[in-house]
Amino acid sequence: MYTHLKERQHYENLYDRLTVESARRGMSHYDNFYSEFESKLPKGEKVDKPGNAFLLNVFYMETVGNELLDRYEKRDSKIQEWIARDRAKDEQISSARLAEEPSCHHCGKQGLRIIDKSLMHRGETYEIDDSEEVLFMLRCPHCDKNSAFWEDCTVWKVKPTVCPKCQSEETHKTTKTKKAITITYTCASCKHSFKDKMDLMSKEKKPDPDFDKDRAHYCLHDTEFRDRLFKMRHDFQEMARLGKEFKEKEDNKYLYDAMKEMKKPKIAELNTILAPALEKAGYIEFSLDKPEMGKDVFVGFNCLDGKSNRDDRDSEKTLKKTVEKALQDTNWRLMSNGISYRLGYLNGRLRAYEREEDLKKLVERDIKAGKMKKPDTPKSDSGPWKLKAPDGTDIIL
Repeated sequence: MYTHLKERQHYENLYDRLTVESARRGMSHYDNFYSEFESKLPKGEKVDKPGNAFLLNVFYMETVGNELLDRYEKRDSKIQEWIARDRAKDEQISSARLAEEPSCHHCGKQGLRIIDKSLMHRGETYEIDDSEEVLFMLRCPHCDKNSAFWEDCTVWKVKPTVCPKCQSEETHKTTKTKKAITITYTCASCKHSFKDKMDLMSKEKKPDPDFDKDRAHYCLHDTEFRDRLFKMRHDFQEMARLGKEFKEKEDNKYLYDAMKEMKKPKIAELNTILAPALEKAGYIEFSLDKPEMGKDVFVGFNCLDGKSNRDDRDSEKTLKKTVEKALQDTNWRLMSNGISYRLGYLNGRLRAYEREEDLKKLVERDIKAGKMKKPDTPKSDSGPWKLKAPDGTDIIL
């Protein structure tokens, strides 16, 4: 019985061979780039000049290095995936049973013996992700001919060979020798015929004299080389991140300018900011609660409404408006649950925005709410950091 699952070494060899093939293709592009780059250098300038070496390293990582690191990191998980896939196939074949006892295609008798089970796609055409089903091959002890059935006992139907000239169905005759299998197809309608030959002689693959050397190199067996590639990848990723960050700050300069201009009073300074504003609006005995220190800082406050003729809703609304106006140019904001009022006693909570991302969102929110005006400054048209290859194409960091 054919088995899909093989020793782990088979999968390791397969994965490494694919890695070497991919790396060789990448190196071909890199070598062409290197030669063209070298030919276009000014007279007397060396390839290993820092700027030139940097550009060559960028192109090497784009064409070879990143792929090597990616395959190195995914090697074990991919091999495990292949092993699990083939083990599942063998288990599917092993556990497959015919739904009922079939009859011979040729003589109609039963008592057939299973001689093979294999996985095949049932349809004439199929997508890559279509599941395979188990096909049973059985031999009849009465007429000594073979029949094929799917697991549900549906007869396997061979797709007929159609004559390329008249589209009629062709018959075929098979001739087998030690060296080849020849199938002769003949059209019963127009007599057109052709042969399909399958060579049985095993052709020895030419040895790859550089494979072992390339396998050690491209599969990153050399710790020093591997570490150097990881460092190069990290450095280029960090450069790309900084470039992206620079562009974002350039495009949103008005936000960062507003964040710089924003006052960031300490907790004790809230008294000097809020107490006079609230007193002017008719609120007395303003005080702050003990701050709550965590990921963010929250401070509760309370006061009394000094105007006896002001109703509760108007008192809440006026206090809210007064606090928001007083703190507008600071990094403190009134919490969304607003102001609480009872019998002239009012309280609320304030939150401090300290982190850059939070301050940025705060400015954006104020602009959207119309509390701040966005300046009419065009965005920078600078894109990602780019380097030019000798052929004029961009290498994006």
